[in-house]
Amino acid sequence: MTVYFEKKEKLGDLLVRKGKISQGQLARALTHLETMPQNLGDILVSLGFISEDDLLAALAEQMALPLFTPRDDDEYLAPEISAIFLKEHPFIIIRRMGTYILVVNDPMDGDIVTAADILVSEPFQIQLAPAATVQNLVTEHYELEQEQKGTDQYLIDESDIDKLKDMASEAPVIKYVNNLIDTAIGRRASDIHIESFENGQLIRFRIDGILQEFEMPPATMRAAIISRIKLLASLDIAERRIPQDGKISMRIGGKEVDLRVSTMPTVYGEGLVIRILEKGSIILDISRLGMSETIEKEFSDLITITNGIILVTGPTGSGKTTTLYCVLNRINTGSNKIITLEDPVEYQLHGINQTQVRPEIGLTFAKGLRSIVRQDPDVIMVGEIRDLDTAEIAVQSSLTGHLVFSTLHTNDAFSAVVRMIDIGVERFLISSSLRGVLAQRLVRCICPSCRKVLGNVAGHLGYVPDGGDFEMYIGEGCQNCSGTGYTGRIGIYELLTMSEKLSRGISQGMGQEDLKEIGRQEGFKSMFQDGLMKVREGKTSLAEVIRVGKGL
Repeated sequence: MTVYFEKKEKLGDLLVRKGKISQGQLARALTHLETMPQNLGDILVSLGFISEDDLLAALAEQMALPLFTPRDDDEYLAPEISAIFLKEHPFIIIRRMGTYILVVNDPMDGDIVTAADILVSEPFQIQLAPAATVQNLVTEHYELEQEQKGTDQYLIDESDIDKLKDMASEAPVIKYVNNLIDTAIGRRASDIHIESFENGQLIRFRIDGILQEFEMPPATMRAAIISRIKLLASLDIAERRIPQDGKISMRIGGKEVDLRVSTMPTVYGEGLVIRILEKGSIILDISRLGMSETIEKEFSDLITITNGIILVTGPTGSGKTTTLYCVLNRINTGSNKIITLEDPVEYQLHGINQTQVRPEIGLTFAKGLRSIVRQDPDVIMVGEIRDLDTAEIAVQSSLTGHLVFSTLHTNDAFSAVVRMIDIGVERFLISSSLRGVLAQRLVRCICPSCRKVLGNVAGHLGYVPDGGDFEMYIGEGCQNCSGTGYTGRIGIYELLTMSEKLSRGISQGMGQEDLKEIGRQEGFKSMFQDGLMKVREGKTSLAEVIRVGKGL
């Protein structure tokens, strides 16, 4: 069974729900947590609020891990290992009917998981046991007296960090990682996922928005692959308990590539994701985004105004940042000053002042935006409106002669108005400042090498769409598209341009459906309608539009 370290419920909340502690006891423990270098579970036990068995049962439920019960047929492994390491990181490894089991009290101790990786070099399960049980098993089955005898070979101790560095610098590992990145780029992957599961490590590529399995790397390389990438990204390879973020810049096949690296501790070891950003591969041209002729013309006219707010909306991964970069590239004439505030800065744009937010030092979107308006900008791009402070400053900036671009996470264009209201922006400010909203999604394009007619669209929709019935296509799957039937992606869009009637409706308190009705009367076309047009043109499939456009 594959288990991720995904806390569906906080430990304190779980214990309250189980009736093991009260809200008052939880509050007291959280107060101690601010001053004591312990985790919440240990504090609750030390305060006498719960027993260790209560804590272990809660952790097992929270992390979906089984509790360890010894059996007569268990075979205890006794690898030569440092007593110093075992005192700080107690664990035991057993073999039960051919399956390796790592028995621990603290499943989040990444050093233990790494040690087990090196000692076993095969997939293993993780099971939980009380600290006393683990310690007794260690004392009984590991020859700790080797420490005093001087015969300990220190296979796993503090020097293991150097061992991991050496492994990560070996030619086979370097070659494997380089080939992995090169293959991902060759297959047009946007992300590389390296995931640690119960049965080993799995590598997957995200291609055209869909994860595709690549391979399971050799077991002997598991720890070294992660360490190699962390070294390249200047991350702490000894720290496996908390998430880390880093960046790699490299040249592959003559291309400049930026790799953004993110790690996350999981039950079976670290998970790692690499976001691939090819500096020279992206063409920042609005005409290449796949907009219909009507939307492209209206949007191109809209972005030439001198003040107000223009929003681009959609879920994560829908291409909002790329669209905004295309906009900035279009209006960057040299006669205006453009400043951006981003998290992160994905591409460097010539002639544009780009700033990376850094919340850890207090440079938030809101604080950065306050400073930007004192830099005499003509155009401001804020990566995302996340809170009322940012929204209010953006609105005020737009009302004082600046053109402001930003993004929101909403399903459609009209929902952006509702989201701004929910954030806390006054309706009269929205109606005065908002100039337009572009909502978008990305759909996969049918592979031209294996495209075939599927049938008429009316038979699948159950009704005849506007413009009449038409033939639609699918991709059968071929070598060119790795059997998926798709290659590349294109956007589907809807553009809400503010009119006097819509602005008045927002000020008067109209709801979303009433605003949509006004939009339809004024010729507004939905994203689903734009998707159907691309199905009609044979660019994508009806199934893809329905998959991406659920809820539209």
